[in-house]
Amino acid sequence: AEEGAQLYLQDWEEREEVIEKLATRIRAENGVEVAVGVWDITLGKQTLAMTEDVLEKCGRIDILVNTAMEGGHGILFDIREPEWDLCIDRGLKSYFLTCQYIGEEMARTGYGKIINITSIVGKMGSAGSVPWGACRGGVDALTYGLAQSLGEYGVRCVGLARGATDSTPYTEEARNARIAKIPFKRLGTERDITGPAVFLATAESDWITGSVVYADAGYAHAA
Repeated sequence: AEEGAQLYLQDWEEREEVIEKLATRIRAENGVEVAVGVWDITLGKQTLAMTEDVLEKCGRIDILVNTAMEGGHGILFDIREPEWDLCIDRGLKSYFLTCQYIGEEMARTGYGKIINITSIVGKMGSAGSVPWGACRGGVDALTYGLAQSLGEYGVRCVGLARGATDSTPYTEEARNARIAKIPFKRLGTERDITGPAVFLATAESDWITGSVVYADAGYAHAA
């Protein structure tokens, strides 16, 4: 929004009030157009309908940022099948479907940027979040494949792996343990993630595709 982009925000039905408030705030602070849609992007028909709605309201799609996620946290022996399914459906299947439908539209126009927000646990794994690590690892692999499939159409696809940030509700012990492993000795901020995302959405990064960029202050390598 600060760069002047027209936005379309999507979220699950139970979070409609949240994104409506966010859209109102963005309009007031940045003066850009913001459309909102409530869709279940774990379903192909809904994802197709969302894509059509974006085109109707915005005219074209230049940038797709996938940020969907859902749970998957807990000790391995306590994770139940429905929790696994929800984590994979919302955090991986939804990425596939949005990339499939919106990627096809980008291919038709000959240009596009897909940014899949992922996590360092896709590389490192996590004993306390086994489904989440598997989900983010799947997003990484999906990103590599999409870049190869869509490159000939002028569509770039990159992953942006988040490290530990201050938006996560850590216990004090967990927070201190993470800070101790980060070379900068602090957690990441919202700006530490949005800055790289904006760069990856611009023409300055057109030669980058099929990569996962780590915005983690070196945590994945230092841990």
